[in-house]
Amino acid sequence: MKNRWKLILIATSLAVSVAQSTAQNTVLKVVQDLNFKLTGYYQMSPTENPSTLFRHAGKITVNNKDIINLLESEVNIIFTPDAKLKLISLTPVDPNPRVIIRDTYQGTKFDTDVTEFFSAEILTTIEDTKINKNPVKTTGKSYDVISFELKLTDVNFRLVGFGNLQVKNGKYENEPVAVVHTGSVDSSGSGVFQVSYITGIVPVALTGTVSISGSDVKAETQ
Repeated sequence: MKNRWKLILIATSLAVSVAQSTAQNTVLKVVQDLNFKLTGYYQMSPTENPSTLFRHAGKITVNNKDIINLLESEVNIIFTPDAKLKLISLTPVDPNPRVIIRDTYQGTKFDTDVTEFFSAEILTTIEDTKINKNPVKTTGKSYDVISFELKLTDVNFRLVGFGNLQVKNGKYENEPVAVVHTGSVDSSGSGVFQVSYITGIVPVALTGTVSISGSDVKAETQ
């Protein structure tokens, strides 16, 4: 398929019980890279000659840099060119993972939660998997429907995609504690976007790819 999302997502179920820390307020989270590569189409001004009227479609690209630049004014932070979008999912079940921007200042990493403005949601996940019990190992596939939504004052869009994904385990301290989905998802959506300073903010039809990579499981004290 021409337009696909490279995707690794946290499933809404675990293959095994989550390993618990001795500290009761410690939780396990999966941290993943989130990357967008979208194409948007918008209606341009018509042109005509004596016999024909022409309606023209313009085209733009929307990527991580564009999204981070839009979010800067909402969180009042100017991010560096190395800033990344990350997806943070709780284990074992998290249909609404958080979205953060991770950047570095004077050699120190810092995270800015932007979920209020840019959100992800696993709408449906159906697994067809095999789970070996000893040692624990999950294999198979999943049918997932996932959405991403940008909600700013003047700019917004929503994408929805379906994918046939591969399923595997995510590990913490070398023990399987989560199920991750790996694969590709077709995407489409719509919204309003500032395509240029001259054209301004106009309705757009969107299609493209999103990649969610990595399956690092981290312990975090709340």
